[in-house]
Amino acid sequence: NKMTTNDMITELTQTVSDLKRDVEMLKEDKDYLYKKLEKAYGDRIELRAENTKLKQAQVSVNTTEEEECLACSA
Repeated sequence: NKMTTNDMITELTQTVSDLKRDVEMLKEDKDYLYKKLEKAYGDRIELRAENTKLKQAQVSVNTTEEEECLACSA
């Protein structure tokens, strides 16, 4: 059940071809995941900025209410 050189070459060629396809698929998966990661990171930055703005607005509203109360009681 010996393999001929031609059979071995054919099998190796097929294996290399399969490996190349697998590597390409892995590259595509990696690119896809990096894009998702970048988007998630960008979204997180936007959400933090929005959160900071809302907190600042809240502090400003609270300060105004306190000032009005102090003015009322004066």
